[in-house]
Amino acid sequence: MPVGGMEAAAFVDRARVAQVGWGARTVEERVLALAGLPDRLCEQLDRIVRVIAEENGKPAAEALAHEVVPAIALARHHLDCAATVLGPSRISSATAPYRRGMRTHRPYGVVVAIAPWNLPFLIPFSQVLPALIAGNAVVLKPSELTPGVAEVLVEVITAAGLPEGVLQLAVGDGAVGAALVEAGPDKVLFTGSVATGRKVMAAAARFPIPVGLELGGVDVAVVLEDADLEYVTSAVAWGANFNGGQACCSIERVLVHESLRAAFLVRLRDKVRRIDIERDLAPAIDERQQQVWRRHLDAARDAGLVVSGGEPVRGRHLMPAVVSGDGVTASEVWREETFGPVVAVAGFASDDEAVALHNATDYGLTASVFSADVTRARALAGRLRAGSVSVNDVAATMYSTPELPWGGVGRSGFGRSHGVDALLDASWVQVLDLPRGPAFGPKRPWWFPYDTGLEDAMRALATSLAAPHTTAKLRGYGQAGRSLLGMLSRRPKL
Repeated sequence: MPVGGMEAAAFVDRARVAQVGWGARTVEERVLALAGLPDRLCEQLDRIVRVIAEENGKPAAEALAHEVVPAIALARHHLDCAATVLGPSRISSATAPYRRGMRTHRPYGVVVAIAPWNLPFLIPFSQVLPALIAGNAVVLKPSELTPGVAEVLVEVITAAGLPEGVLQLAVGDGAVGAALVEAGPDKVLFTGSVATGRKVMAAAARFPIPVGLELGGVDVAVVLEDADLEYVTSAVAWGANFNGGQACCSIERVLVHESLRAAFLVRLRDKVRRIDIERDLAPAIDERQQQVWRRHLDAARDAGLVVSGGEPVRGRHLMPAVVSGDGVTASEVWREETFGPVVAVAGFASDDEAVALHNATDYGLTASVFSADVTRARALAGRLRAGSVSVNDVAATMYSTPELPWGGVGRSGFGRSHGVDALLDASWVQVLDLPRGPAFGPKRPWWFPYDTGLEDAMRALATSLAAPHTTAKLRGYGQAGRSLLGMLSRRPKL
């Protein structure tokens, strides 16, 4: 049943009521309530994999390796470190030795999470879990193409120990997501297209409420002249085509050193032709996605580029395609996200040119650098404008390393999931400024009335703050303190 404006408001209202009790718990209490989640995921592993494979179409091996196993690792990570990350921390300051600061983390309240179809379990899981641990209530709006996966996700998390109403599922198309944002939650998390992400931002700006966006990318593999071609072509053949190329971190472009380009293309074309489409390749999720693939490949052919593969195969499958040739970097398949089993290959002559070609895009999610010289590869990786860069690997930070944050820059969005950053992004910081010692000490030297003694003290304090941590710095603090005490004795404050 479609969710309209009134129904969306009801979801948010119910979440707001449920959040009061959930948010009032300590981090440790929330972690304890969800402590059984990793075991629960293991118990339901086969069922989750089956529903993902049935509804999304990806091979069971990918559903297991790319979604369920990473979700278990992510749950274990968040539960293990949440108390440390979100717990209060003490802060002291040399400029206010009579005060003590506390940095605390507070939940936003109600979070609306809008998730896509391509990773229908892992992405919403990575949105929902840190928000819950941080004390928020969540309304999840999955893709209308994979609602069954989201139903299982909500059921598993709730059964692990979540109070009623803290996590709700709102099923429907984009209009449902829009209605939920218009209902005025306290934060919105969105993963999807750039066009829709802009609409989400515009709607959230009316309140305003914060948003976290992951909007995909046109990710690049940079292959230096000393790379192992056998290894790299296997990595690219997988990195461009896992999940049928329908992953925000799949390789869409390859920059190969000119000395390797011809040999690289021969090996890559041979390897993608040998992919077992029936067993290993996910189909297009729907006809709309197939249309994007066809449009980009037709434009490449019209531009005179060499296209290997790209033929339709049984239903919504496509023979993996490799696009190359002069002018490929000006083509649509290079500049825009194809989100399919299509990869474009271009050459470069120097590291500087590779960096310039990589950074000549508004996207910036992930990248890879391949080289026998890891030190050189690391230096080049640091120059690439991307949220994460893997050296001699592909998409490793998304699937195998829950401790590392995930997210991009530019048109690829902002905000982070995974790692401690996800927990921090799910909360806002409140600072408590407390007295050290008596509840009411002396009146502050900078209260009214002002006099020359205050100026002298502030000059001494400025000098001491600018000095390094040496005896001179301590001497400056002492001088500032004596000046302030002398001022208080000469003229009492109001």
